[in-house]
Amino acid sequence: MAQQQGFDLNAIMRQTQMIQKSFEENKARLKQETATAQVGGGMVSATVDGEKVVKEIKIAPELVKDGDVSAIEDLVVSAVNAANAEIEKKINSNMAAFAGNALGGLGDLGNINDLIGKFLGGGKA
Repeated sequence: MAQQQGFDLNAIMRQTQMIQKSFEENKARLKQETATAQVGGGMVSATVDGEKVVKEIKIAPELVKDGDVSAIEDLVVSAVNAANAEIEKKINSNMAAFAGNALGGLGDLGNINDLIGKFLGGGKA
């Protein structure tokens, strides 16, 4: 019996499946996000995607003319790290919003203690 004293397991399962599908769609969208960071006064920039894969590095020609390979290497590392930090912020912000929306959608199921109580024995916990 799926329904017991106002507890509808089928409704919870449908809601869970909808949240899972929405989560997967959100995750796929996040993979398409990008973040770009510039360092060294804009001399070096790095772009990463939502999976933190480096998509592009740009180095100003005048930086190469100076021939300071060590400085270029340091700037590239800094740019990639800054871009990764930026995409991490985007991902965290998005996931926090997603979690808030997903959990808010469970509001019609009632208080979690009541829900557990109904599931375990029919009354409030």
